[in-house]
Amino acid sequence: MLVVVRNEERLSLKANFIVQLLRQSANKQVFCVFRRESDKFGEKWTDGEVQLSSSILGLILYYSFVLLKSPKDTRNGLMVRLSLMKPKHMLIGEGFLSILSQTLYLHLGTRARANRLVKMLKKVKSSKVFLIDEFLSLNCIDLRRLRALGPLVYISQDTAFNRFGFGDNPITKALMYRLERDAVAHFDLVVACSEMERIKYLGMGAKKTIFYPNLYPTEGFEPCDKDETPSISIVLRGHWGFKAERSLETIFDALACINKQIRVYLIGIKPEKVPKNVKLEYWEFINSKLDYLKLISKSWAGINVGIHMAGTNERKYDYAEAGLTVISDKLGSRGDLLPYEYTYVDYSDLAAKMGQLLEFGRKRLTNMGEENRKTALSLAEKGRRMLLDNLSKLNV
Repeated sequence: MLVVVRNEERLSLKANFIVQLLRQSANKQVFCVFRRESDKFGEKWTDGEVQLSSSILGLILYYSFVLLKSPKDTRNGLMVRLSLMKPKHMLIGEGFLSILSQTLYLHLGTRARANRLVKMLKKVKSSKVFLIDEFLSLNCIDLRRLRALGPLVYISQDTAFNRFGFGDNPITKALMYRLERDAVAHFDLVVACSEMERIKYLGMGAKKTIFYPNLYPTEGFEPCDKDETPSISIVLRGHWGFKAERSLETIFDALACINKQIRVYLIGIKPEKVPKNVKLEYWEFINSKLDYLKLISKSWAGINVGIHMAGTNERKYDYAEAGLTVISDKLGSRGDLLPYEYTYVDYSDLAAKMGQLLEFGRKRLTNMGEENRKTALSLAEKGRRMLLDNLSKLNV
């Protein structure tokens, strides 16, 4: 039996990918365990799934930590609850007190009532392996109780202490580092998202680590033909907040310096001002991953902005899978190597490099993008084989 523990409403993309991969290769029974922030008091059991309620201590701490927020985040939360403003999903609160509140809550308040679950699992005679989905789930159920029932696998999207917000202050960064470091010692396998992250987890005391990139191949996808005229793709999610808004301003300042008409495929944040030489095609969000990849694959290059210091981000791999040359800022370039990835430090550096790349022309950039695609898919296939091999050793 494969038991997946997630301290949120649904599985992460990476955990869902791994579950589907194991279903195809091993045909294992999957049992999902959730704890929903939107329904802290409810415990619901259905076929193949259970929603756990929060522990009494967790409930007390949740309402206590709500008071530990920055004035701006407190005001916004109140306005949303009074339905006076549209909720804006953020990766994390922007004020330091709000970030500290969330950090302490992840340490102390996310525990669920799991006695009934543990009793049920003890009665199941088949072997069990537990997948803990991201750092949000590390304290959902006592890892020592689960470890007594079967091997533990930690599925990581990023190292927690380098996530957006936590790494902005030494206090919250240190707290998140200790949370993940202390938990990692219990795991039989850590699945990191880049070679850089794999090395970090070894330094944190992990027994065994492998990496599978943040790349989830779409079967049957092939890149479209490139546009005849210069074009670029930009993906900046609306919930990334102020950093993403400033990054878009920097990109458009750079594009305004280029003496060429450029088509821009923009997904996410809607810009307030668009340079005269930019022909903008805008989408707030594209539901289908296949449609998303097809769209960006038409462009000559993709601009990759990093929001935090942790492992290789999904946009970088999306661009590579779509066959694009990648232009990354300093954070976006972290993690794994691509054959044709260029790094910029400010708008003038981006303008200079973008101008030179467009001079290469459509054919040359198409060939460069194809090399990026081959590398990304090769990393994914290598990671898939290693993942299945290591999980088979745990009797998954």
